[in-house]
Amino acid sequence: IKEELQSEVSVSEPFWTLILGSDEREGPSDVSGQRSDVILLARIDPANKQVTFVSIPRDSLVYINGHQQKINAAYSFGGASGAVDAVSTFAGVPITHYCEVRFDGLQRVVDELGGIWVNVPESFDVGNGGMSFNAGNQHLNGVQALAFARERYNVSGGDFGRAQAQRLVVQGIIKQVLAAPPGQLPGLVSSLASSISTDLSVTDIVALAQQFQTADLTLYSAVCPSYSFTEGGVSYACPMFNEWRDMMCRV
Repeated sequence: IKEELQSEVSVSEPFWTLILGSDEREGPSDVSGQRSDVILLARIDPANKQVTFVSIPRDSLVYINGHQQKINAAYSFGGASGAVDAVSTFAGVPITHYCEVRFDGLQRVVDELGGIWVNVPESFDVGNGGMSFNAGNQHLNGVQALAFARERYNVSGGDFGRAQAQRLVVQGIIKQVLAAPPGQLPGLVSSLASSISTDLSVTDIVALAQQFQTADLTLYSAVCPSYSFTEGGVSYACPMFNEWRDMMCRV
């Protein structure tokens, strides 16, 4: 995929990147049977200091090679490249870059940053592990951030609530990185990069971060407007097409 996508990133032109998260563990790189639990589309506009995150429900109905599938299956069939193709077609935008992180990598990133601040939207208990969260601005370590980003059974909105939590965690990471002293930014980005897979070089990421540090960064957050339905005993999410088109036009 690194050869297929754009090799360099412009620090002035807007571009689309896909953020993928999976529970794949350390070990062989074969992705057969793996699905992307996090599918987050981001429009990055360096010149205007804006980043917009759009969550794609992982159960979204798509057609892959002529067969009806959930969109998170694209990762299983074609890895990150397959996911990029599926989401690009689904959203109608050209995705030129990607970032992939396993859940253990997310935990390491948050801990290396010394934790992140997240405005938790509601109080809830995590289904596994006995962890709980209170509504309001919270400082989360890696274990807490991972639990917060994965819970869907005890939060309002189910998968949509979990998608919101994932956007909040990504935003918290960005804010913490940009809060670093300018002189420490290159070393910090280089260290964090070891926990993710991306076609962007460390130089590209540092250049973007340095540009975002020079002015206030505006973060926008949205989700594909969808409804749920069941077919053949399988649950899907289907976009509300007019609303989805209008929202992406605004993005």
